[in-house]
Amino acid sequence: MPTLYSENHLLEPEWTGELWGAEGRPVLLLTETGEDRSAWWPVAARLAASHAVAVLDLPEGGRIGDRAETLAQFVADMGTRAPVVAAYGRAAIIASLFACRYVAHGVAAIEQALDAPAADEDTAAALEEITAGPRKIKCRYVSVFASEPRSGYAAWLAERIPGAVCAVYGTAGPYPHLSAPERFTDEVSALAS
Repeated sequence: MPTLYSENHLLEPEWTGELWGAEGRPVLLLTETGEDRSAWWPVAARLAASHAVAVLDLPEGGRIGDRAETLAQFVADMGTRAPVVAAYGRAAIIASLFACRYVAHGVAAIEQALDAPAADEDTAAALEEITAGPRKIKCRYVSVFASEPRSGYAAWLAERIPGAVCAVYGTAGPYPHLSAPERFTDEVSALAS
């Protein structure tokens, strides 16, 4: 198992997480608020052999746009450019907005359709900016699902994010990246290449 370089507070008190590996394209694994970041460990351990990996707990609260800005500041403070960002659920919206506003090498959005009904105005505004705003996501983008998203979603996504693909893992449960960690790490490594 790769060395775990740092634990808990990273740079600023509101950022907690761990750093795995130290070489190669940086990969950020974002934990949705309220989730346990240790769920990412099997993925982080596999990726750390060839990537500098950070498993991050997003600071709680705040608007999605503000959290994307905070992520950008974290990336700048770490001296990282163009990371691959992988995130589950609502954190995938933050990762996608980060890629829309800043430079990312790739995004793996897990179990989050960008055309899903928004739970609130903040989410609706973020989804609108990602899919129809003036700035477009220009990096590699994979949308990972355990089962098929709505019919036509893959084409809809590719129209809004050129080159974006949907990957359907066919796994049981809502965590395809954890049910098939080898396949997921291959997806992330392909984004990072």
